[in-house]
Amino acid sequence: MKILFIGGAGFIGSNLVKALDKEKYQVTVVEPENAFTGRLKGESVNLLFGSLNDVEFIKGVIERQGIQIVVHLVSTLIPGSSYEDYKREYKNVIFPTIELMELCAQKGIRFVYFSSGGTVYGNRNDVLPFEESDPMKPISYYGWSKQMMENSIQFMHRTAGLDYLILRPSNPYGHGQNLYGKQGLVAVAIGKLLKNEPIEVWGDGSAVRDYIYVDDLAKIFVKLIEGDVHNMTLNIGSGRGYSVNDVLAFLKIVSGKDLKIVYQNPRPVDVSNMVLDTTMLRNAISYEITPFMDGVRLFYEEAKGYRV
Repeated sequence: MKILFIGGAGFIGSNLVKALDKEKYQVTVVEPENAFTGRLKGESVNLLFGSLNDVEFIKGVIERQGIQIVVHLVSTLIPGSSYEDYKREYKNVIFPTIELMELCAQKGIRFVYFSSGGTVYGNRNDVLPFEESDPMKPISYYGWSKQMMENSIQFMHRTAGLDYLILRPSNPYGHGQNLYGKQGLVAVAIGKLLKNEPIEVWGDGSAVRDYIYVDDLAKIFVKLIEGDVHNMTLNIGSGRGYSVNDVLAFLKIVSGKDLKIVYQNPRPVDVSNMVLDTTMLRNAISYEITPFMDGVRLFYEEAKGYRV
């Protein structure tokens, strides 16, 4: 099976690539020339440098390599991104991807898109887990961009027969994640702890999120591909929520250190409660989830030995 990852050198993509049996899969990864590709060190992959907005380049890779599955992981936005950021995303990511979908539909290539279970649903008053059939009501440009991509995929499926799989992961965390970035509470908190810096919390720490260890996400992805699961939209998460304060309490336990926490005013782009219903996923495949405390401990112990 010949599979192309667009954005496969990032945190999630690199873990997906590593989880694939290279005896079964011929893997090609496309990244911009200035991208950090160290996470793929030692992996048996065909690494090419090019931009997604160079659609002819991507089409050429697909045709020359005889690609059968395209996995799309590219996004330049985060929940706090601005309208100007969104405009660049539309020009450089969303619109070129729509062109790419047309090619995939024509050639019968499966298109796997990593959306965001943490942002596409938006806010609502109750605390029930979000199901895939719930309406998408994002409150950030990041979430809106994901909704636009999902809508484009569904349109291309209806009108051109695109074979697709939309995956909505919750909040992945674990090895390979940037400890000093702006996204990913567990990773950022560990990075601050290792540097003995205060951890910023937006709001009072009561916001609830669903977390999934990145190894579990990668194993689930492989099972979905090998099980030929397609033309579905699936949540991927633990099905259980933890507040920001819970996460920090777990980190204090596993590290044995006191945390310096600074509470800031809440941001309007952050949802208050996000837990994913995973019934459809469990009906599609069987899998196990790493308990959150165990995952945080694994990540912390490994993070003490490296810097990303």
